[in-house]
Amino acid sequence: MKKTDQKQKQIRMVVTGVFCLFIFALSVANLFAPKKDFSENENRMLSPFPSLSARNILLGDFDTEFETWFADHFIGRDDWIMRKASLRTDFGAIDNNGVWLCRDHRLVSQFLTCDYENVEKNISYLQEFSEENDMTLNILLVPTAAYGEKKYLPLAAANVDEKALLERIGESLGNQNFIDISDDLLSVNDAYFRTDHHWNEKGALIAYQVICKEVLGRKPENFTYEDVSDSFRGSMYSRSGAFWTPADSIYRIIPEYDIPVTVTFEDGRVMDTMFVDEHLQEKDQYTYYLDGNHGYVNIKTGNANGRKAIVVKDSFAHILLPYLAQEYEEVEVFDLRYYTESISEHIDEENREKTDIYVIYGLDTFCSDNYLSIFW
Repeated sequence: MKKTDQKQKQIRMVVTGVFCLFIFALSVANLFAPKKDFSENENRMLSPFPSLSARNILLGDFDTEFETWFADHFIGRDDWIMRKASLRTDFGAIDNNGVWLCRDHRLVSQFLTCDYENVEKNISYLQEFSEENDMTLNILLVPTAAYGEKKYLPLAAANVDEKALLERIGESLGNQNFIDISDDLLSVNDAYFRTDHHWNEKGALIAYQVICKEVLGRKPENFTYEDVSDSFRGSMYSRSGAFWTPADSIYRIIPEYDIPVTVTFEDGRVMDTMFVDEHLQEKDQYTYYLDGNHGYVNIKTGNANGRKAIVVKDSFAHILLPYLAQEYEEVEVFDLRYYTESISEHIDEENREKTDIYVIYGLDTFCSDNYLSIFW
């Protein structure tokens, strides 16, 4: 009996020693392994090594920052993240890190709650701007992929009732021109990227067609598409850890009757196109459209009809603007996250009758946005 106990004790000691040796070797290897500043898969900057200052050590910040640095630069981090997501899927999980793991290899952001109080505040800001400038707003709130691609969702997936939310917002906006495209989006297959939270060129085309009918009162232009990338892996790919998901394609949107454009950014940079090919070599290829986020963008076209559009938006508008610009001589684009001056000053009194003001946001962003308070 004693011999058996002694043998089991020796086995436990060996196992413990091997485990400790493994942890030590892994930690040493992790310390000296090559480090990256940016994670392509997660699309974010990785934590830098913490400062070794006396203040940092005495206040305890060094320990916390070191743990964050160690986790960010752990050997094979992307593989560990993917294995975790894969194991969750194998054991029946339908989501990971706020992303629904859907059929047809689709990754859809969860939209579980809505801050209705904030929604009412944002509605009031729009109403105030409209009254102050005596102009009707054209308000387009794009449903999330959780609504537009709901046929792919896991059976137990539960999200905000976006149809009811849109109806509630539309009623609260009163005399504003609320553009509800929710039913139209459901009539199109795959109107959103598979790996990103944005809609794609199909979804944006639907919105453009509805705008032509409800705002402009004219037939929409025709477009063709050029596949310029087949390697787009978007925000849901980065967040979900489902790194086995096939990539999306990015398309150049080509009007039937091409007109010249001059795109000027807030820093004075000028382009003669609404597409930036260089971004197709980067992780966030959605920035191919209008060069990504900017506080202010001015688009002048060869469409000499005297019409002007003012667009207050989030990033959902970027892929819509190549369509919308075909209808105007000038389009001024504002992102209130980065632009803090008065938008009212951009309304030309002499051209008021030929000016359309659009508010274009993703529905979930509109619900949580805290920048519309500076709209007017």
